[in-house]
Amino acid sequence: MNFFPLFLGLFFLSLSSQAQQVIGWPLLAGVEYVYSYKGDLNQWASKATFSEDLHQLDGQRVQLKGYVLSLDLHGDMLVLSEYPFSGCFFCGGAGQESVVEIQMKKKKRFKNDDLRTIEGTFRLNTKEFELSYVLEDAEVVD
Repeated sequence: MNFFPLFLGLFFLSLSSQAQQVIGWPLLAGVEYVYSYKGDLNQWASKATFSEDLHQLDGQRVQLKGYVLSLDLHGDMLVLSEYPFSGCFFCGGAGQESVVEIQMKKKKRFKNDDLRTIEGTFRLNTKEFELSYVLEDAEVVD
């Protein structure tokens, strides 16, 4: 019995199951936030509730194009933003759903506002005082 066709079919099936999805920023708008005041910290916190489409992406390998922003002097804390620095979430010009934390597989230096496509494992984050989306084991595609 020839197992080669079966082996070949399983090989291509395994490749397609590991393939990344290209996602866009409108999909990331499928989140709602409930805000609560933390008196002991004297500040407001948000808790995210995600759409079913976003839940289905959790743990999947995705690609997303945006502006890379460094949030510290050493370039260790990076985000991918739908908008350049002048209009990003931290400057008050956009919503929290327009930024994604990037956890690079290998440390890489970027200039602020580098327009790049980043691939990584997409994670939903419901922790207060943290970003709602994370790309783990991230790599630059272009």
